[in-house]
Amino acid sequence: MIKMSTRKVLHMIPDSVVVTRENYLGSTKDIRGRTEYFLTRGIPFDELVVEHRSDKYLLEKFKSTDLGQYGTLFFELALYPESMTYVRNCFPDIKLITRSINADFYHWLHHFWVSHKNSANRYSKKSLEYNSQYIKNAVNRLKLDIICARLSDTILPIVDWEKEYYWKFLIPSKKIQTLPYFLPHVYDIEMLDGPKKDQCVCLMSTAVGTSPLLHDALLNFNKLVEKLGTRCPKWAFIVTGDLSNQRIEFPNRVGCTGFLETPFPLLVESRAMALLSNYGFGFKTKLIDAVQAGCYALVPKKLYNRLPEEIKPFCIVVKLGSRRSFESGLEKCAQPFPPGHLNARLKERAFSVLDELILDR
Repeated sequence: MIKMSTRKVLHMIPDSVVVTRENYLGSTKDIRGRTEYFLTRGIPFDELVVEHRSDKYLLEKFKSTDLGQYGTLFFELALYPESMTYVRNCFPDIKLITRSINADFYHWLHHFWVSHKNSANRYSKKSLEYNSQYIKNAVNRLKLDIICARLSDTILPIVDWEKEYYWKFLIPSKKIQTLPYFLPHVYDIEMLDGPKKDQCVCLMSTAVGTSPLLHDALLNFNKLVEKLGTRCPKWAFIVTGDLSNQRIEFPNRVGCTGFLETPFPLLVESRAMALLSNYGFGFKTKLIDAVQAGCYALVPKKLYNRLPEEIKPFCIVVKLGSRRSFESGLEKCAQPFPPGHLNARLKERAFSVLDELILDR
């Protein structure tokens, strides 16, 4: 029998989590996994919404809050070194846990590389100045990762790859535990069984426009659909998201839905979800969304290699730029869907990690 923790958890969440339009943002879904854990385990907790992800704002909140009532402070994102230092100095017995959703130094370097690669005027002064900000972000986030990880009792990367190839270079291995992403029940209940169509979906962000990483995935998707020509005539190709401020030419076979309140009805009726970029780190939560909806995920090789082993049977590798590889990938989507409850396994693993860190036994 597990004895539940009697002291509350204070859960620091960014203000994007409480914005309705951001309900399906990857970080929002991931954070709500912790909410589900606390509620499921009956752990008393308070949420503290951090405006603008501001360390200064959080520090002022800490100074006006009785932190002594909490046994654990759970930080979503490694962004608050001054606040964590204050707790370490004034409340040394409180456990500090930090969730990292990306290997941020690598992640922001990828922003630079892909933005530079896809820029129409990559060597113009304006383009170089714009893209150089990603280098500055990479350095700043590396500093934050190092400081916040060292102040934390435990850092929780989202995939084993980042534990082995990023965090182990920054802090002792004993302070690192992988906390896998799972789709929380509040989203999973939207899944309804229905007939499948030969339909491939490219999911963009919920925000207006898109990041350089998603932009790269969209460009690769469009190029491959264009290369298909009239092949795979039964297949339909769809892009979601508000792209009203993007100058993108779409092939005739690609339809755009605009912003969707929820992507799940579209995924449920589709056979495939395409995430065709090798750039970016962390874990692409869209992959679990797709699997839960009964979709295969079309991914490039480098991304596939960084994925958790559990999800690989549901992924089909596509060689970027290769029409034959894309066509073959679509054909493979007609195969029976792999058995097993992937999301349930990931959730069980995540709960086990959190039990070890938070519960009194």
